[in-house]
Amino acid sequence: MPGREPPVYPLISAEHASRHVPTPWTHLFEQHQEVLKGHRGWDPGSGELARQLAAFLNAPLLEGRVTRLLVDLNRSASHPRRFSEFSHQLSVEDRNALAQRYWAPHWQQFAEMITQLPGPVVHIACHSFTPELDGKVRDADLGLLYDPARTQEKAWCASLAERLRARLPEFKVRMNYPYCGTSNGMGQQHRSLFSEEKLITMEVEVNSRWVDTPAWPGLCTGLVESIAENMAG
Repeated sequence: MPGREPPVYPLISAEHASRHVPTPWTHLFEQHQEVLKGHRGWDPGSGELARQLAAFLNAPLLEGRVTRLLVDLNRSASHPRRFSEFSHQLSVEDRNALAQRYWAPHWQQFAEMITQLPGPVVHIACHSFTPELDGKVRDADLGLLYDPARTQEKAWCASLAERLRARLPEFKVRMNYPYCGTSNGMGQQHRSLFSEEKLITMEVEVNSRWVDTPAWPGLCTGLVESIAENMAG
């Protein structure tokens, strides 16, 4: 932040920022454009939020460049859904090529950045969730996902939640909702490699019903400013 050195180093990511399909793989989706355009293909708004946050904090940004239906950057190497039903039909060689081209660099850069930054790191992964899933309406506007067993991580997210509720009282904030903060993901996998004194990793989940509405700019600004205040302590 301008004018002061933050007590921790921010690192921003948006694994599902894109629904792009590189030319070699477009044939997989010729009959499935609606799936690709929908929430299964990407997290609407997550890339925009991540870019605003990284710019405001002058933080490094890791942004996904392909649809998760090709290879999911937020799944570990052994996770059965790292490849979707569309890409799983590819040969082992082609799946390995996808992983090496898109998945491996993302994970490698993430670990390298944490290691190279000289102090504690707060990783914020930006995501969005569909307002309704399997006929059930999600009862939140914002979700903060974290590991409750990591004391510093839990406290950091609790502080952020207080700031968000004060700054954005019209939006409902919930903890570890609509997903569990310890579910398989890039941040979760790296908790086993770095102590919480070195790494706090959490996900910000935004209800995509607000994306591209008149409320969206204010919601992004409130999120960015609240996170920046939490970074400053």
